[in-house]
Amino acid sequence: MIVAKLPPKCREILLLNKRDGLKYKEIALKLNVSEKTVESQMRIAFKKIRGEFKNDKQFFVIIFNKLSKYIDY
Repeated sequence: MIVAKLPPKCREILLLNKRDGLKYKEIALKLNVSEKTVESQMRIAFKKIRGEFKNDKQFFVIIFNKLSKYIDY
């Protein structure tokens, strides 16, 4: 599983956002980090996920479209 390959903090933040539905601000408060750290870790997570799917662009588009409704801009 791709998420399991992420660095621990990156994985934790991604799961808090996508699985638990927490906003970036809520994650920052819960983990005692800045919102910028949460944003940075989410960027790292998505970059690594994209890298895993770079050879299967159709699958990535499907996954990204499904996840994009959860992205907290």
